Amino acid sequence: MNQKSIEKKTKLLGLILVLQLALVFGGHVVANAQSGFQVKKILDVGAAPHQITFSHDGAKAYIAAAGSDRITIVDCQTLEVSDDLPVAGTPLGVLELPSQQGLAVSAFRSDHIVELSIFDGSIGRKLVTGKGSSLFAGPLPGNLYLIPTEMANKLWVFDANNFTMQAEYPTGARPFPPGVTSDGRKAFVPNYDDGTLTIIDLWNKTVLETIKVGPKPSGATMLPNDIDVAVVVRGENKIVFVNSASHMIVDSITEGIGASPFSFVIAPDNRLAYVNNTTDNDISVIDLQNRAVIARIPTGEIPIVMAVHPLTQDLWVGCEGSDELYIIEKSLALTSSTSKKAKSVTENSVTEVAVMGMIHSGHKTSKTWGLKQVESAIRAFKPDVIFTEIPPDRWDRARKDWSERGVIEEPRLKRFPEYTEVLLPLKSELGFEVEPCAAWTKEMSDLRSARMKSFKEDSVFADDFAAYERENVEIEAKLKANPIDEEDPLVIHSDLYDNRVREELAPYDKYLNELLGPGGWTNINNAHLALIEKALERHQGQRILIMFGAGHKYMFLDRLRTLDNIELVDLAPYLKQE
Repeated sequence: MNQKSIEKKTKLLGLILVLQLALVFGGHVVANAQSGFQVKKILDVGAAPHQITFSHDGAKAYIAAAGSDRITIVDCQTLEVSDDLPVAGTPLGVLELPSQQGLAVSAFRSDHIVELSIFDGSIGRKLVTGKGSSLFAGPLPGNLYLIPTEMANKLWVFDANNFTMQAEYPTGARPFPPGVTSDGRKAFVPNYDDGTLTIIDLWNKTVLETIKVGPKPSGATMLPNDIDVAVVVRGENKIVFVNSASHMIVDSITEGIGASPFSFVIAPDNRLAYVNNTTDNDISVIDLQNRAVIARIPTGEIPIVMAVHPLTQDLWVGCEGSDELYIIEKSLALTSSTSKKAKSVTENSVTEVAVMGMIHSGHKTSKTWGLKQVESAIRAFKPDVIFTEIPPDRWDRARKDWSERGVIEEPRLKRFPEYTEVLLPLKSELGFEVEPCAAWTKEMSDLRSARMKSFKEDSVFADDFAAYERENVEIEAKLKANPIDEEDPLVIHSDLYDNRVREELAPYDKYLNELLGPGGWTNINNAHLALIEKALERHQGQRILIMFGAGHKYMFLDRLRTLDNIELVDLAPYLKQE
C-alpha cells in the first residue's frame, strides 16, 4: 500500500469516528449512525472531479476529472477505478450517450463538446458551443439535455440521440446548470454574475422572463411534481423556492445550510435532497416534505458536484479542493422507515369515486345546473377529498390567497366559478381536502394554439383540415337532429351525454391529437388521469369527488372502470334540482 493510499485510509477511519459521535449543532444532527449516513469509500479519481454520471445499467460511473483532463471510470460494484479516458480542455460535464458506446463531454476551456468512445477513447463528432460549456442537465423527454456555456451566456438544447444541437437561448451573465420540468417544457437558468434566474419556454422556444433571486445563484433543480424549482443562492447561503407557474419566490431555507452552498440534488425516492457547502466542506441533508435540514455530512475540501446512484441511492460527491470522490451510504434503516411512513392505509381499501361534470362559466347563468345546484350536490355527496381541474403549480398560491385574504387572484383559477364561489367556501366549512389534478400548463396551451393555427392555415395540412371540417359538419348535423338539454345535470351525468361527447370530439382527436402534442385531446386527458391516479393512491379508502369539465367525463370513467379497488358512485341521487 502506497503512502497516498495509507493517507486516504487513515482519513476514512477518522471520518467514521467523527460520524459515530452524536454531535449536535444549531438544532441539527451531524451525520452519524443514528442519522442514517456514513462514508462508504473515498477514491482518487483525478484532480478537480466534476460531473458524475452513471451508465444506463448503473454498473459504471463516469467522472469528469477537470484538473487531470480525463474521464475516470469507476466500477459501481467494487467501487474501484477501472479505467480512464484522456480528453483535453478541462472537462466539466459528461453523460453516457443512448448508444451506450460513447460519452458526450463538455470541455470548459474549449469551445465545443465532443463525442468520446468508451472503448478506445477516440474523439468522434464535435459541436461548437462557445467557451465555458458546463455540466449537462437532464435527460428531458427524447434524450434531450441542457448545457449552459458560462462565457458565451447561452443555454443549448443537446439532442443526445443524434449528437446535434436542437436550439440555443440567450441567458444572463455566466449561466450555471438549470432546473427543468419533467416534461421538458420549461427551464430555469441561474445566472451567477447577475443574481438572476432566466426562465425559458422550451416548447414554444422563447425566453419568458428573467427574475432576481439573490447574489451568485449557482444551481437550480426542479422539485418532484414540477411545482417549485429550488435555486441555490450561494452569496446568501440559502435555498430559495420559485413557483414554476407564477415565477415568484414562495419559500426559502437558511437554517442548516452551510457556507457557500453550490448545488441541489434530489434522491431517487424524492424524500431527501442534498446541498453541497463548498466552504464548510460538508453536505446539508434536506427533508423535502418539511423543507428542513435534518443532517450534515462531512466531506473532503470544496465538495463541488454531487450525484445519487439510481439503484443504491448512495451519494457520490466530487471534492475539487482535495481531489477526492466521496461515496456516502444511506442506511437501510433510514430507507425502510421512510417507506413505511408513506403507507397509511391498506392496499385493499375500496375507494368510492364519483365524477361530476362541470360547465364552468355556464354555472353562473344555468337555472338547472347553477352554482347553487353544484353546492347542493357537494353537500349531499359528503366527499372526503375533491379532485379538481386546477394545475398543481397554481394551487398553493390560490389556497394561500383564499386562506389569508378571502380572495382569488390566480388567473387560471378565476376561470372556474365552481371553485372560486363554491368549492373554496365549502372547504372551509366542511373540511374536505382538495387535490389539484389538472395537467394544463400555459406552455401547453400556447403550443396547442400555435399548432392549431398551423393546421388551419398551412397548405401541408389542407387535405386533413378539409376532412376534419367535413366530419365535424356531419356530426354536428346528426347531434342537432337529436337535441338534449346540455344544462340538465341528470343528462350531463348520463351515458347518453358521454356518448355524444365521444362522437362530437372524435374528429378533433383523430386529426389533431398527435399534431397538438401534449395539448392533444387524448394526450391531455391521459396527463390529467396520471395525476388523478397518483392522487387516488394517496387517498385509498376515502370518498372522492372528481370535479372536471363535463367533456372529460367519458374518458375518466373509461379509465376508472379498469382500476382495482375503485367503486364508481352514481351521482344521480345527489343531483337535486332547485
